[in-house]
Amino acid sequence: MTLPMSAAVLAGGASRRMGRPKAALPYGAATLLEFQTTRLAVLFEEVLVVAKERPASPVGPARVVLDRAPEHAAIHGLVRALAEARDRVFVLAVDLPAVMPALLTAIAERSLASNAAAVLPRAEGRLQPRAGVGRKAAAPEAARRIARGDLSLRGLAEAVGAEIFEEAEWAAIDPSGAAFVNLNTLEDWAAQRERA
Repeated sequence: MTLPMSAAVLAGGASRRMGRPKAALPYGAATLLEFQTTRLAVLFEEVLVVAKERPASPVGPARVVLDRAPEHAAIHGLVRALAEARDRVFVLAVDLPAVMPALLTAIAERSLASNAAAVLPRAEGRLQPRAGVGRKAAAPEAARRIARGDLSLRGLAEAVGAEIFEEAEWAAIDPSGAAFVNLNTLEDWAAQRERA
């Protein structure tokens, strides 16, 4: 049985440090983007890919929507995903492949049990806004912040009173310490790909 919400893979980043589009990198049996959409499709009702333009490589079991914003900022992807969702949407950055399905499920279930406008995990003292659930209630504040040039997802989380899923609460689900390691460089990708 799938979780009653959409999921969205944010794939509109500039990939400056990587030097090439992250979504198209080989990962597991396919690309990084297909890896993400395939595993989210098992868990969620619908999977979206939010990007600046339609990816040149296959996207897997997902529908592509474009954020059409000039800046490369995850807040634009969140707003676009919220526009497509009934209410809740699980947002996952394409470059976060190590978040285990059990942890994805736990974050989503935490949101379903909460009235908060967002539920986000914290790892090693840092909020992880690119691997959490947002609700339509957060969209007006996101739009206000974008209008004044404040593109921080962490700032948005604070402004909407996001519920924080603390590491002490979720660490038993994934004690690896690597759940939120993102792939910024080719070295990061090579190291993580060995574990895929």
